[in-house]
Amino acid sequence: MKTTTLAAASGVSALGDTLAVVALMLALQDRPGGSFAVSALVLLGLLPSVLLGPLVAPLLDRFETTRILAITLVLRCLIGVLLAYAGDLPWMLVLIAAGNVVSAVDSPAMTLLVPATMRPGANPAVGYARMDAARSVGTLVGPAIAGLAVGVIGTQGALLVDAATFGVLAAVIVGMRVRRHSPMERSAERPSWFAQVAAGPAALRRSPTIATAVVALAAAIVFTSMITVAEVEYARDILDAPAVVYGALVSAQACGRLLCAAVVAPRIPVCLQPSALAAGSALMGVALLVMGLLPATPVAFAGLFVVGLANALQSIAIRAIVVTSVDEDQRGRAFAAVIALNNGSTMLGTAAAGPLVAVFGAATALAVSGIGTLVAAIPAVRHVRAWRGRTDATSEEAQIDR
Repeated sequence: MKTTTLAAASGVSALGDTLAVVALMLALQDRPGGSFAVSALVLLGLLPSVLLGPLVAPLLDRFETTRILAITLVLRCLIGVLLAYAGDLPWMLVLIAAGNVVSAVDSPAMTLLVPATMRPGANPAVGYARMDAARSVGTLVGPAIAGLAVGVIGTQGALLVDAATFGVLAAVIVGMRVRRHSPMERSAERPSWFAQVAAGPAALRRSPTIATAVVALAAAIVFTSMITVAEVEYARDILDAPAVVYGALVSAQACGRLLCAAVVAPRIPVCLQPSALAAGSALMGVALLVMGLLPATPVAFAGLFVVGLANALQSIAIRAIVVTSVDEDQRGRAFAAVIALNNGSTMLGTAAAGPLVAVFGAATALAVSGIGTLVAAIPAVRHVRAWRGRTDATSEEAQIDR
């Protein structure tokens, strides 16, 4: 029950995030230098977790997780209120950056809290899948609601709603009275801060197979992130699709992610999570390659549905692998390192996609991203049999909340 409650609150927060993103993009696009402002908005969403996430990560293993989330979510609520009343573009960008700096802490903290809401020994993928499903629902219905909300209550109202969702999430987390204490919190020994920072990536390198899984996923993300840049031109120029069809294509990807999180991922035991990660990368690569080689609207719908499904497989699997393979006192820093690496890969792939689409076209860019994703999946496939989870696979009936 606690996992479901947390997932529902997280889904509401995801809906609020979508409201804010749509409202901000519409508002910034109408200002002088709007294109620069929108690009800055995207960059500020990723850069703090890449540059600052690992540096502040020791906090995650020094302090109780619910306390961290209560503080950071209240801060995000306050920043959201200030953003709603900010008028100048520089002030808005400063507040957006501040919110994403705080998110560099609360994002891995939320990942840490999920297993604490479940029965001991339960498959963590079940909890992560439930969280992913709830957030997928919020993301799926968010754009349509955002369009209506901005028209009715304006940009300021939409931003205030988003701020309120952080407060709701904080209240739910505190009210559940779930606690996750790290052994490091009670330890008398405290290495230097930078030694603690270095312990996160080091924990991922201890097992060659876990290291391979993390690096293979990051390499795949470099290529899969190209779809963000290519899909608009692909739909508009290659498929000659109207705006309503483009919207439906985006929804198809969200539906694939939702189906996987709700039906497929919870049924994959811990011992098969490396296989799920490899399968997700392979499915993603095939779907992108087929879309690039056979540009047609039905193929695009099927391909993007598979892309969404594969993305959920990857995301849930890597979290389950890390949480079952890294010592409790280092998990916060390990998750922060994974998030930083993946977001850095997203930035790299997005930057590379622009010139690739401009020179060779969207279809070729998708084909290249598919081939690159398949190549990146090869090391993960080779190491699947070598990985052994610390937790035995449990039956679906045993994977329920306490």
